[in-house]
Amino acid sequence: MRTKPVIGRKAWFGPHRVGWGLAPVTAGGWTVVAIGVAAIIALSAAVPHAHWLGLVMAAVLIAVVFLKGTSPGGSREWAEWKASERDR
Repeated sequence: MRTKPVIGRKAWFGPHRVGWGLAPVTAGGWTVVAIGVAAIIALSAAVPHAHWLGLVMAAVLIAVVFLKGTSPGGSREWAEWKASERDR
């Protein structure tokens, strides 16, 4: 399992405790999600007949999650990631 992000040293997104995938684990991660969702909604609503802008922003948000996150996973990966965080 990858416990460090592709870019930078601190992971903003880590494995889910329940279920599978990535979830925000820092304030930076939550900020990215909030700004990304707001931008998707604003661009989709503000520019008529250009819903593709919202899709572009969604792709950017997914790219940031991938680049600043660990490997996705569930409770087992979350425990492994948490243990690696304590060792630092």
